[in-house]
Amino acid sequence: MLRISKLFTVLFAAFLLVVSSVSMANSSRGGQKQVFGQYEVHYIGLTSNFLSPETAVAYGIERSRTMGFISISVLDTKDNKDVGTPITAKVEGTIKNLIGQSRVLEFKEIKETDAVYYVSTFRFDDEDRYNLDIKVTPSGQKRTFDVKFSQQFYFED
Repeated sequence: MLRISKLFTVLFAAFLLVVSSVSMANSSRGGQKQVFGQYEVHYIGLTSNFLSPETAVAYGIERSRTMGFISISVLDTKDNKDVGTPITAKVEGTIKNLIGQSRVLEFKEIKETDAVYYVSTFRFDDEDRYNLDIKVTPSGQKRTFDVKFSQQFYFED
């Protein structure tokens, strides 16, 4: 199990570094997405201790088995439908547990050479399912896209 956890940490760190340069056309490639015309919104939710210590320090993210981590990226596929171009956006959201307790998610923008993504962290209870409601407005656009998904989070060692 420890070896699988370390492998996943390495793979997720790689995902963060190249999220915009890899087409994630289907969810079996490691992420989920919703498509809004020429825009793709990719998202992934994990326990933050899956991040390597170096990645967590570099981005100011607390590693903890009780801390959830959400990463959002927005791609414009207008000029290249296969890969898409990473773009900046306004990203806001809320997270709600099944008994209706809601919290606002504050997203931090992270820009790298060929990537732009938005990350947020939150405390969670083991095995609880959360409904996430993310609002994404691509820079220069008036239209806001609603990205809604549900995910269960688990304490991981």
